[in-house]
Amino acid sequence: MKNLKKLAFVALAIVSTQFYAQTKTGSVTYEMSMPDNEEMAAMGTNIIKISFNEKSSATQMDMMGGMMSVKTISVDKNNPKDTRILMDMMGKKYELTGESSGIGNSDVASLKDAESVSYDKNVTKEILGFKCYKALVKMNDGTVNTFYITEAIAGQSSPTDKLKLTGFPLEIEVNSPNGKVLLVATAVDKAPTASCFIIPEGYKKVTQEELQQELGGM
Repeated sequence: MKNLKKLAFVALAIVSTQFYAQTKTGSVTYEMSMPDNEEMAAMGTNIIKISFNEKSSATQMDMMGGMMSVKTISVDKNNPKDTRILMDMMGKKYELTGESSGIGNSDVASLKDAESVSYDKNVTKEILGFKCYKALVKMNDGTVNTFYITEAIAGQSSPTDKLKLTGFPLEIEVNSPNGKVLLVATAVDKAPTASCFIIPEGYKKVTQEELQQELGGM
C-alpha cells in the first residue's frame, strides 16, 4: 500500500499540469512511464489523455490497469479556482476544489518554475505523423526537461507558466523527484467528447490535508 500511496501523489502531481489550448480543440493521449523507478514500472502501463477546447480543458490519467483514475477538469481554463481534481482509487472517490498547492507543487511538465527555453529545430522526430523539434526547458532548480513539440497544434500555456512553448508537446522527458518521467503521445484526435468537461457526481469533497490523511490510512 505504500507504493499505492506514492503512486497517488505522483498522479496528482501530473494531472495538476495541463497544456491549455489557445484556439484549437482536440485531445492527445500519452503513455507515461518511469524507466528509472522499478516500483512504478511494475505497476503497469499509465495512460494520460488531455482534452481541450477554447473554453475548457480536462486531463484524465488511468493507472494500474484502471484501478486508479485521476482527472482534472478546468471549466474555465483561465480561472484556476474553477479547477476540480477528481480521484478514484479502488472505489474510493475524492474531489479537491480550488487551486492546488502542496501536492501539486511538483507539477510534472509544468512551466510555472521554468527559467528559460531553447529550441533546436535541427533535431527533429516524427510522432504520429507530426514533425516535432526539440525544446530544452531549464527549471529554476537547475534541472533541464526535454520536449518535442509540433507547431501543427496550437501553442499551450497556463496562467501560472513563466514562459510559453511555440507548439504542443508530443513527447516529454522530465526529471522529477521520483525519477525520470517519460510521456509519449500515442493518439491525437481533432474533437474531444463533450462529457469529458462535465464534473461528475458521487465524489467526496476533501481538502488536500484531508486527502493526505485518507491516503495515509491505507
